[in-house]
Amino acid sequence: MMEIAAAISLATSTFNALKKGMEAGREIEDMMGYYGKWFEAKEALSENAIESLNQPLVKKLFSGNSIEAQALEITTAKHKIKQMEKELYEYLLYSGQQEFYNDMMRERRIIREARIREAKRRAERKALWTDIIVGGTLIGLSIGLIIWLITFVGQYAK
Repeated sequence: MMEIAAAISLATSTFNALKKGMEAGREIEDMMGYYGKWFEAKEALSENAIESLNQPLVKKLFSGNSIEAQALEITTAKHKIKQMEKELYEYLLYSGQQEFYNDMMRERRIIREARIREAKRRAERKALWTDIIVGGTLIGLSIGLIIWLITFVGQYAK
């Protein structure tokens, strides 16, 4: 999965390329690759936010970032993407391509809902398995320590 900083960087660079193309009068069909990359970056941010909500217990306990720093990073990225999307929408609206935009958003909504469900399922599954593995390891180590202590104490009790 793409990190938040990488997703924002990709979104910004593709957004700038789209703006240059729009200012030069290029058709939307000529810039579909840039639109695609921009929406990929936006989707990566959504998936990252979902994963941050469904982190394994171990990562929550030992993460280097504070909750506030993580929230600030996600919120800043969301606002920046929202502003970019507004500008892209306004371009399509003023260039007479609102119907195209509406059709694209309908399709996007269907695809996005399916991807969000899948991302949430993957994040929950990953968190569960990480917690099971770490918990099992800790239980195994604890049992091993208890057995070692019983053996060690038993040798000196004789």
